Order: sequence, then structure tokens, then C-alpha cells
Amino acid sequence: MPKPASAEYRSSVRKPDDFDVFWDDVLRQASAIPLEAEVIPDPLRTSEEIEVFQVFYSSIEHVRIAAWYCRPARRMERTPAVMLLPGYQMDPPIPKEWARKGYIALSVAPRGKLRSNRQFNPGYPNLLTHNIVDRHTYAYRGFYADTWRGIDFLLSRPEVEPTRLGVTGSSQGGGLTSRPPPCGERCARRRPGRRTSAASWMPSS
Repeated sequence: MPKPASAEYRSSVRKPDDFDVFWDDVLRQASAIPLEAEVIPDPLRTSEEIEVFQVFYSSIEHVRIAAWYCRPARRMERTPAVMLLPGYQMDPPIPKEWARKGYIALSVAPRGKLRSNRQFNPGYPNLLTHNIVDRHTYAYRGFYADTWRGIDFLLSRPEVEPTRLGVTGSSQGGGLTSRPPPCGERCARRRPGRRTSAASWMPSS
């Protein structure tokens, strides 16, 4: 029997009835926690063209999340920004190349990743399966919340143009972009990219 064309394939998985209710509650819990962002200059990695900072902010369950933050030294008063999400086995890079292209860039290390593993560190390969039997404590519940809080961080920055935000990632990072950050009216439209290298541009209404 010939295999069906990929364009005709339909998954047998069905969205649970309480899917949106569950994630709305996760968002509510995360939003109730003050961001408490720290932006620490990194002079060792900064150059005449690119300013580099270490960033820390609070996510759901008060886990502190680390990120690299790069911006062009010469930029517009309000500059488009992109958030980078890492693959499963990679550590978040310092996103200097994006800053060289003229973007402000935030490279997030969700919980369990290097620099974000002081409070939560199940190790590999346990990160993928940690508490998988309970959706209320499953590791990736926090993973998604950590990335959404990265959007909150970018929107809090006066140098970021809030109508020009993007999200990109490869492998696991691409998967993380498949669930749009819950920005409400701040992120009116979204365009997904490829499954393994997804990108989303989210202009405000």
C-alpha cells in the first residue's frame, strides 16, 4: 500500500478539550510573578559594535532564568528584536550575529539549561521526561513559561520596538515557537516557519 503524500497527512492526535484552559492558567500563574529582571553589562564580551549583557528574570515557580542580551551599539531609538530558543542538547549562544544585522537579540536558557539550572536541574536525558506523568509539574510546562517570560522582558525594554518582535529556534527551539507567546493584542499576527527552524514575527495591532 503506497504511503500518502505528506501534504495529505493528518495526525490522529486530538487537542484536549481543556487545552486552552490549562495553558491560560499557566500564563496566569507566570504573570503573577514579578519579572525582577537583572541586566548586567558584560564588558569582556562587548565590542565597539555590539553591547553584550547577561540577563536574569523570574519565571513560573520563581525559577530564575538566564539569557544573553545583545544590541547594536549604534541603533535606532526603538529597534526590532528577536528571541532565540535553543535546541535540546545545545546551550544558548551569545547572539552577536543578530546584533550585527541590526537587531536586538535575546538568547534564552530555559530551566535546566546552563546558567538556569541552579534551582532546577534534572540533567540529561531526564530534562525531557522529568515529571512527564503529571502535566502540572512536567518540566516542559515550565520550559514554555520561561520562553514566554522572555517576551515579557523584551517588551519591558525601552530600546525595543514592541511592534517588531520575532521568535526563532531550531530543533527543540523550533518546537517551542509552535505555541505562540500569549501576548494578546500586543502580538496580533504570527507566521510559523519550518518545523525544525521555526520563526514568528508578531506585529502588534
